Amino acid sequence: MEALAGHHERSRNEPDSSRTPHLLCGSRFWSLSSALGCLYLGWLCLARIRGQQYAWPDDFWSVVAYVVWVVFLLVLINETHCFRERLLFVLLLANFGLGLLMAAAPHLQPMTARTAREISLALWLLGAGYAVSFMFRDGPATKES
Repeated sequence: MEALAGHHERSRNEPDSSRTPHLLCGSRFWSLSSALGCLYLGWLCLARIRGQQYAWPDDFWSVVAYVVWVVFLLVLINETHCFRERLLFVLLLANFGLGLLMAAAPHLQPMTARTAREISLALWLLGAGYAVSFMFRDGPATKES
């Protein structure tokens, strides 16, 4: 019991950043989950491209959903101390930011929707490949790596 109490006291006195584990580095579960999520969303994007359905949903709730994702990713980027994880979150932020732009500005859609879908597909695939790379890394990275 004393060992647990000692650990609890030590962790209470340390700043939060030193107690927070890396989300992806060295974790096969989160790396695989991120990769599968990116692959699924990339597959949906590819299906829309193949079906020549380039239009983005521009209703109120779609815009709200994109805003929630953008805010969530901004918080994750701010809270993450690992450069490699931040890079993945920036890729995801770029994709959801693109979606927000297309949903919030439907007047852009006739001219740019196809290009935006192709960029989105590339970002999803890049994010999936990068997330898979986390499974083959030795462990947590430092701020600089």
